[in-house]
Amino acid sequence: MATKNKESKLRRDIEDKLYDAADNIQVRAENTLDVLIDRLKYERDNLERDLKHEYRNARRYVRANPEQGIGIAFVAGLAIGVLIAGGRKK
Repeated sequence: MATKNKESKLRRDIEDKLYDAADNIQVRAENTLDVLIDRLKYERDNLERDLKHEYRNARRYVRANPEQGIGIAFVAGLAIGVLIAGGRKK
């Protein structure tokens, strides 16, 4: 009987330690996930700000140099047209 009680107590102790370890791992994983989410939000905000800044710069450039903007659009249109037409040849 004493051996069975020792085995049961030992089994319960091991189970308790495993549950504690699993809880500890879960808490650490959740904390790490929270930190990563915060970091990603920060990076998203920076990227959004940079994109808005570059968009404004591009609009200013096109307004200041409309001839070049029209020329670039024309050349890009020709290139896309050639690519589309080239794909239809038999």
